[in-house]
Amino acid sequence: MPNITIDKPALSVTGQGKALISVKATEYKIILYADTYAENAKESREAAESMRKAIIKATKELGGKEKDVVLTNLDTLEPIEEDPYFRVEQDVQIWLKNVKDINKTKEKYLLIEDVQIGSVIPVIGETSDYAPAIVKARKDAIKNAKLEAKALASEMDVLLGEPIYITEDIVYPTYTGYETSNESEITVSVTIFYGMVYKK
Repeated sequence: MPNITIDKPALSVTGQGKALISVKATEYKIILYADTYAENAKESREAAESMRKAIIKATKELGGKEKDVVLTNLDTLEPIEEDPYFRVEQDVQIWLKNVKDINKTKEKYLLIEDVQIGSVIPVIGETSDYAPAIVKARKDAIKNAKLEAKALASEMDVLLGEPIYITEDIVYPTYTGYETSNESEITVSVTIFYGMVYKK
C-alpha cells in the first residue's frame, strides 16, 4: 500500500471474500527421489543409472519424452562408521503434459523399486482463468467491509462519510506438495477508508 495522507477524520475497515475455483490441470511438474545404496561405489552408481533409465522408460509410456526427465541433484556419499554403504542420492524432475489421471501417473512411478515421490505440482494457466472467482470474492469482500464499517461507526457513535480511499489485495492459490486437488480457493481483501462525521 502506498503512503497516503488523509487530512480529515477517517474510519478504515478491511473485508475479505473467498471463492472456490475448479482447476483442471493437465500438465504437471513431478519431483522423484531415486536414491540407491550398495556395498561398493560401482554397484551403487550402476543402480542409480538403472533407476534413471526406468524413470525415463515410465515417462515415455506415459506419453512424455526423454528430454522431459532432468536430473536436478546428484550426491555420492562415502561409507561412514554408522553407515557402511556407498550411497547415491539423486533428484529427478519430470514435466508431463496431457495428463488425464494424476493418480495413475503417480502409481506408475511408485511401482519402480525404491523410487519415492517428492512433490507433484500442477501447472496452472493464466490468471484470467480466475476472473469469475475474483468477481465473486470481490463482491463478498466489499459487502463484508461495508457491514463492518457500519457496525464500527455505530459503536463509535459517528456517521460514515463517502469512501476516500480503497485498496484491493488478491491472493491466488498455490499448488505444492505431494497431494493435488482439483479445487482451490482464491481470496480477495478490500480495504476502505471512509470519511468519519461526528454527530452534533
